[in-house]
Amino acid sequence: MTGARIINEQPGEQARKGAGRPNAEAAERKHTALIEAALEEFASRGFRGASLRAIAAKADISTRTLYNHYADKVALFAACLEASSAQLHRVTLRSNMPAASAPDTDLAEALIAHVVAVLEQLSQERSRQITALLYREGAEFADVRAIARVQFERYQVDPVVDILHQHGMSGPALRDEATQFVAMAFGEWQRRLLFGGPPMIRAEMEQQAKFVVRLFLCGAGRGTQHTV
Repeated sequence: MTGARIINEQPGEQARKGAGRPNAEAAERKHTALIEAALEEFASRGFRGASLRAIAAKADISTRTLYNHYADKVALFAACLEASSAQLHRVTLRSNMPAASAPDTDLAEALIAHVVAVLEQLSQERSRQITALLYREGAEFADVRAIARVQFERYQVDPVVDILHQHGMSGPALRDEATQFVAMAFGEWQRRLLFGGPPMIRAEMEQQAKFVVRLFLCGAGRGTQHTV
């Protein structure tokens, strides 16, 4: 994880507990608990309102231990967003791997499977809360914007570039094309998040994915003449 070091208690703390240095598995559990506590705090209170002291208390560590591993709120938020985005990516890969990797899968099918898998993850309540935070406070905090941009490129644009490459597409404009596809694919999800509306259900995700893929591959005004 970005900027993360595995958390170990201070030697004095371990001595008082009468235990040896925690093993790697225990240290990883502590770090996971810290990230989860921080995600909960950021999601509920926003970046400005989040308290590192409260996060440390929820994770059952000292604030000193927290600061030993994350110098400030920005560094911890970056680690949280990285962990959240990486988890989304792993789940998405597992969800769409059969369709995307099958030898007889065409580009349209691979893109549709990818869009639906990502939309399902983005529609989870935690994902919606963190994204709302980015929209709400990104304009105020340049560091938050920078972190979000890196995650967007890595976990939303890069996977589409990979799918296009796997199906024989190339060229200097490929990344720009992938970026535009992402903007179209998740536009309805974004609209509901920004302006109000219920999370998309599976049938709506599939309909959105098919429409966007048809538009992307066939062009405006011609999409209704082709089936996906």
